[in-house]
Amino acid sequence: MINYPVYTPDKTQYGFTLIEVLIAMAIFAILSLLAYGGLNQAIISKERTAASLARLQELQITMTKIQRDFSQITSRTMRDEMGTQHPGLTAQQGNEFLIQLTRNGWRNPAKTTRGHLQRVAYRMDEDKLLRIHWPFVDRAVDDQGVETQLISNLKDVKLRFLNDQNEWHDSWPALNAEPENNNTLPVAIEVTLEMEDWGNMVRVIRTTG
Repeated sequence: MINYPVYTPDKTQYGFTLIEVLIAMAIFAILSLLAYGGLNQAIISKERTAASLARLQELQITMTKIQRDFSQITSRTMRDEMGTQHPGLTAQQGNEFLIQLTRNGWRNPAKTTRGHLQRVAYRMDEDKLLRIHWPFVDRAVDDQGVETQLISNLKDVKLRFLNDQNEWHDSWPALNAEPENNNTLPVAIEVTLEMEDWGNMVRVIRTTG
């Protein structure tokens, strides 16, 4: 009978030393920190891009509204709730409104009972520009204007008016205008939006005057 040697496996076990574990954890922490920093930067960039796009859209809508209103001004006068007659366009007259105007071309897709003329006003409310319109040009006692906020974060809104003598005025009717010319229209209106974040946006709009 042949006796074969019995194989006994080496029971010695090898593992990571404490230093190796600490080094691995340090490397993992550094990689995690780098990954988080990159992800956080990407999130911040995305939020900034979204905010800039929203701001641009707000500005575009505002300028489109102003362009449509100012380019379609008409000299049709307005009577207020007290029966007082006002010119088709008044601006910078010391009241709550920056500008009041009667405009043409009010679209009526719903075919409601109203005309194509619209009375519109703009005013500042703290850092916001508001647009107000009324259902009828001549105002009844109970007529309420509909307010819409156009843009916020404004420092100021400035208007200038060009007459047919190629002269700029800060108000309309111009301070030196003859009474019989109070209902004339300017040739163009310059609009300056002074924004906290983007500086000044200037637009010159030709009117029907």
